[in-house]
Amino acid sequence: MTTSNLSPRPRPRPNTASNSPSAGTGDLASIVDSVLGGSLAGIFERMDWAEDEIKKARARHPKHSDRLYHSFLLLTPTHERMATEFVYRAHCRELLDRVAAGADTRPGTAAEVCCAMLEVTLRTPIRSAAFGLYLRMWRAAGFPEYPEFAEWSVHHEALDHTTIDDHEQFARRKLAVADRRLGVIDCSGQHHGDDVSCVYAASQHKLAS
Repeated sequence: MTTSNLSPRPRPRPNTASNSPSAGTGDLASIVDSVLGGSLAGIFERMDWAEDEIKKARARHPKHSDRLYHSFLLLTPTHERMATEFVYRAHCRELLDRVAAGADTRPGTAAEVCCAMLEVTLRTPIRSAAFGLYLRMWRAAGFPEYPEFAEWSVHHEALDHTTIDDHEQFARRKLAVADRRLGVIDCSGQHHGDDVSCVYAASQHKLAS
């Protein structure tokens, strides 16, 4: 899997003053942009990735296998950077794990927050807590790790943990997709053309969210 230009770029040790702009924001933006600018997938390739993530999620959560099978439409890409494989797969994984947990699928995913943060860093320097949010979301999404990230993350979390929490709540709420939720599931009794005993086959079921 090719790394993409979303990643916070290695940069000088951040300023310890939590209210001062993070150092190296330009480097951050350029690394991330270069990591995410690799091979871009078309719609059919992304559909294959989504199906593969559904398959993996069903294996992780066998009790919710039928619900996960019918979650494909939740996995619509929301950002052009999701043409990069690891970004889109991370987005899918988080949403599918929420489906299995019965959690709200509308708030922004960690991958969506990273995509939004990239757009910000391409335009303006960001402060310590915002950089800390970027690092937190990068690692939460399971994106490719860089040796410096753990050290930087510990540093920013120690300085700005509460502010980062607030930023995360705001970002996930701001990036929410209002209609990204499971509604009525109407199953024909077949999955990929094979007869199955899907719990949603007998009649329509409305999922509480």
